[in-house]
Amino acid sequence: MPVLPVLPLSSLLRGHATAILEDVIARFRRRGVEIQPREAVEVACEPLPALLFLTGGTEHKALEFAEKVQKPLLLLAQSGHNSLPAALETAARLREAGRKVWLIPENLGERLDLFVQVAELARNLLGKRVGWIGGASPWLVASVQAAEVLKHKLGLEVVPIPLSSVLEGLPGEGERPEGQGLGIGEAERDMAGRVYFALKNLAQKENLLALSIACFGLLHHGLTACYALARLSDEGLPAGCEGDLAGLLALILAKLLSGGPGFLANPVEIDPKSKRLLLAHCTVPLSLVDEFVFRTHFESGIGLAVGGKLKPGPYTLVRFGGARLEKIFAVEGTVLSESPGREDLCRTQAWFKMPKGALEKLLREPLGNHHVLIPGQHRTVLSLFHEVFLAD
Repeated sequence: MPVLPVLPLSSLLRGHATAILEDVIARFRRRGVEIQPREAVEVACEPLPALLFLTGGTEHKALEFAEKVQKPLLLLAQSGHNSLPAALETAARLREAGRKVWLIPENLGERLDLFVQVAELARNLLGKRVGWIGGASPWLVASVQAAEVLKHKLGLEVVPIPLSSVLEGLPGEGERPEGQGLGIGEAERDMAGRVYFALKNLAQKENLLALSIACFGLLHHGLTACYALARLSDEGLPAGCEGDLAGLLALILAKLLSGGPGFLANPVEIDPKSKRLLLAHCTVPLSLVDEFVFRTHFESGIGLAVGGKLKPGPYTLVRFGGARLEKIFAVEGTVLSESPGREDLCRTQAWFKMPKGALEKLLREPLGNHHVLIPGQHRTVLSLFHEVFLAD
């Protein structure tokens, strides 16, 4: 059952307030949410502090808390003791002051469950470290350098790491990936295993939740990171390409929401008649594919990349964008079983069937190149997470 720490607010004597609180906790529990009373200092540390209005006459207590805690706020109202009137008055005053605040009455348990989910997502990011290896690739001109934004809005620490750290960490030999190959030999397999070893050790050394690497910088040294990123993602460490921090955030959320990795890719072609978008990249977590073959990296023709056939089924396509990640594109659709197998695109290719109007929005209001496919249907949770923590 989802758990939500709350600060109870009451204008009654302690004994009367305790009796009301116990009854309210039981009622919320029957609606599928476990609320846990906490002291103000504990609730203030939450990414989405929640105030529970037990009675009326508590407006000034709520405003006093809000003045000290400059975060988005969740206001919960129960069905008696003038709780809702006090919550309405407080919400109105806070919104007049420009604060982000949401009011959830007791009988909207399904809506509250969504807020509990997004609060849990943010809690899993708070204070964590992500590696930014080699910075961002220079062609990501619209992909925000989001380090300060991630720190300010989500409490994620972006750790800049020079590309030389990967080169210095390469072992003499690597564990060679097994699987069918096309146009690659033992030298490429050995190289891929060495890069994987170096990145994994670096992630452990720096205590990283996730990482993104400006991987094209490795090409000058005859190296590719495609296999390493795929394997790390399958092992539970979200790993992205080209130093794209906005894409990396989506990959982290993919893991938290689906329990597994996402697929970060380039939108490369649209089919407006069939409402399809073709996505392609040279790396994909092997847990997401039905079959795969190791090939050379598309743009360079060297190294080892992953050409996989994505498992068909329901997915959510998401992209965060804007100078402060204040925008989002998120749609639910279906990855089709058709695999183009084109030689003029990155090695893994997948058609994504989109809902009506989605392609038009993608082209009318583009947020950038990389988009992330997440298995399952997560648009509602992703949109609310963005509204609460990222939207200005």
